[in-house]
Amino acid sequence: MAAMAGEEDPSAGEEAEGDGLAGHPLLRWAIGLLANVTVLTALLVYFGWQRSEIQALELGLDDSVLGMSPTDYVLRSVRQALTLLLLIAIGGLAWLQLDHFLAPRVRNLGTAGREGSTAGQEDEVAGQEGGPAEKAGVADCRAGSTGGQTKSTDRLVRYSLRFMSWAWLVLPVTFWALGFVGPLLETAFLIFPFSIGVGALLTLYGTHLRSTIPGQTPHTNMPLRYAFTALIVCVSLFYGAGNYATVLGVSLAENLQVDNLAMVRVYSTQRLNLAAGKETTLPGSTGKDDYRYRYTGLRLLLHTSKGYFLVAQDWRPQQGVVIILQESSTVRLELGG
Repeated sequence: MAAMAGEEDPSAGEEAEGDGLAGHPLLRWAIGLLANVTVLTALLVYFGWQRSEIQALELGLDDSVLGMSPTDYVLRSVRQALTLLLLIAIGGLAWLQLDHFLAPRVRNLGTAGREGSTAGQEDEVAGQEGGPAEKAGVADCRAGSTGGQTKSTDRLVRYSLRFMSWAWLVLPVTFWALGFVGPLLETAFLIFPFSIGVGALLTLYGTHLRSTIPGQTPHTNMPLRYAFTALIVCVSLFYGAGNYATVLGVSLAENLQVDNLAMVRVYSTQRLNLAAGKETTLPGSTGKDDYRYRYTGLRLLLHTSKGYFLVAQDWRPQQGVVIILQESSTVRLELGG
């Protein structure tokens, strides 16, 4: 960023030498926060657990019955976590573009306007002292145009800094209010938690930008600002991931089609007295270790470390029973048509 700013203002580039993107304190802090393995692992486990619990409740089960391990939760949340990380990366690129536009203009806030005004006055004096009237008029127009553009840019920068000062409040309140609009309820439910973290980050970024304005006294409590903002961002990530997992779990349960589940045939050496399926005694089975009983008409709902979760072919969520069949040497399962 310092190199880019140097193209517009060499003196500013020399003062900020060595303060490029790689040395940007906010960038180093944000990357360190997102690359924290503990935070990412906890986020994956929490997302997988929340999704599984909501989906199980919608199906009439309890998540504790499924007996999923942390590994199961992580594996069930990798795809959604990659989507979330992709959105964060896109947001990071957008922030870099914003920083490329704002940072050099904030450092020179008000300076360009005064320079343009001075140049305009000098041209006007030169014209009055005997310079060609046409050239003086052109100089006045050029100076006025430059001054107008500078003022417009300064106004945009000031409005941006003012918005960032209140972004921690404006963004969450906006998406909270959208939750009262029927068609936007689900969208607001998903975005509201993330708006809290984004608002806090924008406010921190605005504080950093204002500290670069010439003559401004640097903030002495920036470490505390970083710490509290990191806490808010982490909470908003978990909060948003929980809402996303809730919506996804409900959607998976509602769109579940029993006919699309794998067919299961169960063979057992002993009568299982299953509450669903059709029992058939196989002929020619005389030994106690032979699979003498076959159960058909079943579908595989889920498989975890706790066992196989089977349902009848006419089963519907919140209706019928779910059979939990643990893995055993006396039971054999065949999947497929």
